[in-house]
Amino acid sequence: MKLRAAFILPTYNEAENLRELVPRLAGLERQAEIVVVDDGSPDGTEQVANELAKQNPVRLLERRTKRGLASAVVDGVKAAQAPVVVVMDADLSHDEQIAPQLIAAIEAGSEVAVGSRFASGGSTEDVLVRRWFSWCAKQVARVVLGVRVQDPMSGFFAIRRDDFLRVAQQLKPRGFKILLELLVRLKPTRVTEIGFRFRSRTKGESKLTLTIALQYFRMIFDLWRARR
Repeated sequence: MKLRAAFILPTYNEAENLRELVPRLAGLERQAEIVVVDDGSPDGTEQVANELAKQNPVRLLERRTKRGLASAVVDGVKAAQAPVVVVMDADLSHDEQIAPQLIAAIEAGSEVAVGSRFASGGSTEDVLVRRWFSWCAKQVARVVLGVRVQDPMSGFFAIRRDDFLRVAQQLKPRGFKILLELLVRLKPTRVTEIGFRFRSRTKGESKLTLTIALQYFRMIFDLWRARR
């Protein structure tokens, strides 16, 4: 079967969520592979992925230490075989129903397709402090780096694998956000944003911490300095 797309799912302690998400993705796109990149989760995520692989197109990439979501995305894209990759969280916060639209946008000529909380039709169930952080991060990226994408902090996006790999050596993956750096390095002229409702996680723990927030703003500073 010729592959159309690959779903890249970085995981750390997402065993329960993975059981729900994988069958949903497999049902959405028959010509897809699902690449699970796990950072040595102690909750049995690895075992769940292997179990799901018996009936779903799942490939597990095991990393024995916790090295972060952004670097997991890089490793997952490198391991993928499909021409288009869709990066998304495994915690059920991203609406998988728009994934086919993201894939179609790339196939129609967009360089990056973003699942956006702030584009038309987008919204969020986030608590106030997370919404405030996202708004601040967006404004800083716009003012400092000139990034006009409405949701540069989104962890839900599609891109051609070849385009990703073309700038992969320039990436310095850190924390749990990688889209902003991709936008700065790739300099796309055609970006599609598709609104979706960001859902609050119901199982597991949020990955957003003060350290992660500081890493994001450090990344903005490093990207700004590199452009000078």
